[in-house]
Amino acid sequence: MCGIGAFQLKVGDGDPRRLAQALLRGLVIRGRDSAGLAWHDEENGETYIQKNNIDGIRFANQIDKSIGRTCIIHTRYATLGSPKVMANNHPIDVRGIVGVHNGHITNHNELISKCKDYTRFGEVDTEGAFAYIMHGPKKPNGLLGRLADIRGGAALMWLNTNGPSKYLHVARLTSSPLVIGKSEMGSVILASTKAILEHACKQADIKLATVTELAEGTYIRFKNSEIDQIGDVPQPESTLYAPRTSFSLGQKTSAGSYSGGMYSTQMDLFLQETGYMEDTEPLIEDIEDALLAEEEMLDALDEDVENWIRATGKDF
Repeated sequence: MCGIGAFQLKVGDGDPRRLAQALLRGLVIRGRDSAGLAWHDEENGETYIQKNNIDGIRFANQIDKSIGRTCIIHTRYATLGSPKVMANNHPIDVRGIVGVHNGHITNHNELISKCKDYTRFGEVDTEGAFAYIMHGPKKPNGLLGRLADIRGGAALMWLNTNGPSKYLHVARLTSSPLVIGKSEMGSVILASTKAILEHACKQADIKLATVTELAEGTYIRFKNSEIDQIGDVPQPESTLYAPRTSFSLGQKTSAGSYSGGMYSTQMDLFLQETGYMEDTEPLIEDIEDALLAEEEMLDALDEDVENWIRATGKDF
């Protein structure tokens, strides 16, 4: 389990560095072995990477003061490859794109073997996925075809580092959670969970208009905070997978909850296989308990950070 986040902010909609810090501090509950981010510089067109094998709370104090408005973020729970080796820590640069990933890639060695003129430099499965996206063989349906060849549970986000156009790419294949929000000014913000997303935006004084879970099997390319391209990623047959039929950023209800973005057939299958179909009340209670626990962890994290600021006299 790792934490991932990203944003593409409209001009004047919050401070990118402040939002990046808030996401790093919130995502730390999903991984403390390393932290990193990459961003586009709007002035010179370059893409920059910054990472360290420390937790996201401490790393938040180290990040550059001029973070760009398009940014991807990662906090790592190390499973494959030592975080002491910086090449294993995210973001991963594979010459042409730089990306972050949550989940597991089961066929990463096979993917690497199919990349022409590419030499592996780390041990993590993430490198296999992004190397294949950038350097894999041509497919009839292009990028969507290469994404379909990635096996395992994965949510991926990446930036292109070549060419004049600077995009934010997002793909959720299976299982790994990913939530997307749209601010009142039109900015796009993403995080592993709804609680982390909302908490970070609150800390950065960004007002959310809509929030939804990104459906499995979905690829989106953003440009200037707008959907520039969207597509379905074909997936292996599974009892817990069904293709996306529609995508929406959801609607906020008067009670403060959000609707939209949930795939009903997939949820029905989940309810059947877990035994919740006859009575969904226990499922609702379990989900509410999990969300409450996450919110309490975030509140406790804020308190720890404030205590640290008071004790050291430093601020982020």
